[in-house]
Amino acid sequence: MKVGVLTNLNSRRNRAGGSDLPAKGLKGSCVVRRTSDISEIRPALEEFIDMGCDCWVADGGDGTLHWMLNEGREVLKKRGMWNGGSAYPMIVPSNSGTIDFVARTVGIRGTTDQVVRSLLDGGGQDDDFETVCLDTIDVRGHVHGDPDGTWAFERTGFAIAIGGIGQKFFAKYYQRPHRNPLSIIDISARTSVGYIASLLPEKLESVFPDDVLETGRYILSGTRADVVADGRKFDYGVYQGLHVSSVEIDFGTMKLFEYARKPGQLHIVVGALPVHECAYKWPFYVVGKPIPGKQWHEFPGKSLDVVATTEQLLDPVIDGEMFFGLDRLSVRLGPQLSFPVVKRH
Repeated sequence: MKVGVLTNLNSRRNRAGGSDLPAKGLKGSCVVRRTSDISEIRPALEEFIDMGCDCWVADGGDGTLHWMLNEGREVLKKRGMWNGGSAYPMIVPSNSGTIDFVARTVGIRGTTDQVVRSLLDGGGQDDDFETVCLDTIDVRGHVHGDPDGTWAFERTGFAIAIGGIGQKFFAKYYQRPHRNPLSIIDISARTSVGYIASLLPEKLESVFPDDVLETGRYILSGTRADVVADGRKFDYGVYQGLHVSSVEIDFGTMKLFEYARKPGQLHIVVGALPVHECAYKWPFYVVGKPIPGKQWHEFPGKSLDVVATTEQLLDPVIDGEMFFGLDRLSVRLGPQLSFPVVKRH
């Protein structure tokens, strides 16, 4: 077996240099390419193909895996090798990011170094790895000004926050220079405290820091859009929840999207709540429970279509990666991908 390791030097755990694997290879069977910019990913994957790598390892967080899958798809298409999800070589996520929800979901344990060595040992002995299949989402986006029916934006992923609490939370999260799981709790607390403080008399409100007040107002402000899920049109106008996932996600601090646990269906969230309810119901997500409310809907489904209704465009977050400037998004159930369960020795 030949293993190609794509290292993201910008991921939290790799900022000191990445995995402890020699750049020139390990036992002649491992190729490591360290990248610090998205533009470096395709050339690295081209090398992996040229060198006959049977397996691509994402040495970074969920975002690294996301870019590997999407840039890899374009490389395979360019070479005439694309025939859907089965065109990928063996894909292995690792535990090298902040959350690593895909690696958690497929049961991969250990550092990237340990995972690679297990792959090489197992491949050398012609062992068959146990595999886990995960559904994906296909996301298409329309850019303002493009002709109708054209989709300039296409991504394959696992979870998307199109608008509302989830998308605005990540916008704040990625403004932080140092991100870790505790940041989730901190931003959650600031959201609730900030909004509640904004309701107090001005003299009392001034006691709270401006950034706390701004966080509460921003994250709970909602997203204006037209929304259709599985053919059902919603008419709430402003949405606090516009989320879709093809997998159940365990953040460690919270567990989300239980309907995606069953293969062949997405977990879709379409929710509208008065802002004051969002302020005190937000902690339900922190403890892993659906937010209660007559206009908050979580259900299994196959599709979600969202159209921006104001000049404020959609800036979706897919697998923790932010994208900007779309006026329309279409999310569908994508193909299944198979991942080997690689455990440290």
